[in-house]
Amino acid sequence: MRLAVLAGFAAVAAACYDPAPPGAAQTEGSSGGSDSGSDSVGTTATTSASASATDDSATTLDTTASASDTQADSSSSGGVIEPLPCVESVLDPAVGSDLAHAMTQSAGDDDAASCGGSGSPDVAYEWRVPYDGFFVLDTQGSDFDTVLYLRDGACDGPELACNDNGEGVGYSSITGPFSADQRVVVVLDGTAGESGTAQLNINPVECPSADVSGQSLPQGFSNVAGSNEHGGSCGGDGVPERAFRWTAPADGLWSFRATSSDFVPSLYLETGPVCGGPLLGCNADAGIERGEVVRNLVAGEYVTVWVDSVGGSGDFDLDIVSLPTTCPLQGYDGQNPYTDVIDDGQYVDHMTTSCGADGYLEGPAVITNPDVTLAWTSPGMVGANSGCDIVLTSGFPAALALQQGHCDGPEEQCANSVFDAGTMSYGTTVSVGHIPPTDFTIVISPIGPSFAGWVSSDFSLEIQCWAIA
Repeated sequence: MRLAVLAGFAAVAAACYDPAPPGAAQTEGSSGGSDSGSDSVGTTATTSASASATDDSATTLDTTASASDTQADSSSSGGVIEPLPCVESVLDPAVGSDLAHAMTQSAGDDDAASCGGSGSPDVAYEWRVPYDGFFVLDTQGSDFDTVLYLRDGACDGPELACNDNGEGVGYSSITGPFSADQRVVVVLDGTAGESGTAQLNINPVECPSADVSGQSLPQGFSNVAGSNEHGGSCGGDGVPERAFRWTAPADGLWSFRATSSDFVPSLYLETGPVCGGPLLGCNADAGIERGEVVRNLVAGEYVTVWVDSVGGSGDFDLDIVSLPTTCPLQGYDGQNPYTDVIDDGQYVDHMTTSCGADGYLEGPAVITNPDVTLAWTSPGMVGANSGCDIVLTSGFPAALALQQGHCDGPEEQCANSVFDAGTMSYGTTVSVGHIPPTDFTIVISPIGPSFAGWVSSDFSLEIQCWAIA
């Protein structure tokens, strides 16, 4: 789920680096917290790396913050940079867990930011960024409902980011890129008059360890020395993997593809710059020895790309390319059956699913099948025992998938069709239950060559909604 871009940063659902060492107990703040984050629908991937997933909605900076130009303003004659006048102290060390413990009850209400803090006492610290990189700042371990925000370079500097407590957790978290020697004012504040003991943690993002943003791709890599902590419904359990961060340079439909002659790659695409974020989709296609996930992204959006393996290890190529296709191809109101032929020339290969093959080999050439993508909004059926079935009948074997959003959200369901000898057709169904009206993308993808099992290229899609009193 996308949230609005405000004041130079994007708030997106993202998992954050866990400052506790692997195996250590997690400590959360005691308050219920305000719900300033967003729900991102669930995953079929698991990660147990040191950058672990949580269910919070963290604030993620979407551009590399510029180093402060005010650094020399407070310099003494001896060349020592004095702390900014509004801060308690300069954080030293600059990285680690429990860098500061502040009892805010006796502090003044000196500041507030876009996501909260008005009416609560606050305490500020100066953070001098030790080196270029991505960092997670959070208030895990605080005993009240915190608000965390950052100002660039000065006490009254521009707000870099602001975060109130995320979904299901009792602390605030901000993740983003920072520059070496940048001066950042870190403000520990509270929600609606709350105060208490605030804890500040600042840790580098350790996963992913590689950033391929702006790099010339494709590039060759190896998973031989990779970690062995990731897996999911598209494979990868017990097999080494590699993780990469990437930032979209422009709005558009983007293909993330890993190919290998040593093993069958299984590619997972997650939201956010930190491993363990909400899963957008996964794919592993043994027939063409590649994994590929395609999604719409907005400029500046971070994603994490996992290249895992169905089995085996070795070298692989990673490529990320912009696709010229509009996705979804068209809208569908669901009032009448949608019927067409898949090979009439209007459909092209522009999407993948987690449950179906994307293509096949014809000699040395990779042949990919065309896809149908339809934008559909569920009607929001009344009654707890209600919902809609999306039913596909086709003359060819196909994968039917349901994604949230418009080719930009997580895959909710995926099912392969089954042949019915009585009707000489293939059929499959995915469903939505009793939910508010929600935007979805319906994906229809043939999963085999036309010379293998196709009766015809015809297909019919029908939405059957129901409610039981």
